[in-house]
Amino acid sequence: MSRITCRRWYLRTKSGDQSGCDLPRPGKKPTSRNLTTVRAVQEVVNRDRHATVRQITAEVSISKGTAHQILHEDLDLKKKAPKFVPRILTDDQQQQCVNCCKENLRECADTLFLWNIITGDESWFSVLEPEQKIKSLQWVGKGEKRPKKALRSRQAHKTMMEVFFNDQGVVHLEFLPPGMTVTSNVYCGILARLREAIRRKRPVLWQQNSYRILHDNAPGHKAAHTVTAMVETDMKVVSHPPYSPDLAPADFWFFPYLKSHIRGKIFNSVTDLQDVLMVVIQNTPTKLFADCIQKQLPDRWRKCVAAGGDYFEGDNIIPPSDSELLESSSDSD
Repeated sequence: MSRITCRRWYLRTKSGDQSGCDLPRPGKKPTSRNLTTVRAVQEVVNRDRHATVRQITAEVSISKGTAHQILHEDLDLKKKAPKFVPRILTDDQQQQCVNCCKENLRECADTLFLWNIITGDESWFSVLEPEQKIKSLQWVGKGEKRPKKALRSRQAHKTMMEVFFNDQGVVHLEFLPPGMTVTSNVYCGILARLREAIRRKRPVLWQQNSYRILHDNAPGHKAAHTVTAMVETDMKVVSHPPYSPDLAPADFWFFPYLKSHIRGKIFNSVTDLQDVLMVVIQNTPTKLFADCIQKQLPDRWRKCVAAGGDYFEGDNIIPPSDSELLESSSDSD
């Protein structure tokens, strides 16, 4: 700050002006940012949510700076890209999600409900797992070439992992042979091996026959042959709505957690990849499994109810309390 500016502020303070604000300037006040202009910009945005600032300035006849002020300050708008979802859910499907989540939350009144859950799913892992775009950003000087990275080849070697875990850790894990997919017959064999793993690793759940399976609605999981096999072996199932990966613990936590440890790495073989994945799983703290099942899962059920059954990942959703959920359930009944 210059000496002249310091002296000017000193004299203003000495004279009793403690506001620290600039003095009003002479001249005509700007008139382009008024209620009429704000309404005109609002009409343009309502008509076309993809409208650019340049299109708005041309249609409303205002400056670019005024358009930015109206959009961000007066209308409190932000431009966001749409997120990818498995599919656009119908009203009936959204209501099914709400009913399913409410049912599970009512089950949570039993303190052992979450403790009895064993959840599982399958996912592909590639020997070349590209970094996420946000994590691959680099500082580049003026005149330097833009960094490059290779796309993952469709022919890249990969392996499919089938895993089941509860709040204490992994119960059963296996890698499927190359070329094999999870059909109904394959899944029934996996469930048979899962039952043996529960008998050995979770003897209390086995003896009380209190464990409940939480899996998604993949064709191999919901086929008639699979359902019959689960009924015959008395395997109880936790209710899960269709097309809801944001409510599946393996999808919203376990698989992303594993892939975060191998992104940007290249493995010489599928065997090397599997060995690294096993090391990551063995070093995963039990606390993370407990947090996923005991905290994140019921919290996501609440968020699904608050979102009306729609996908809520990335949205600022405040989950309702259990008392509010009970009141809404009684009102709907």
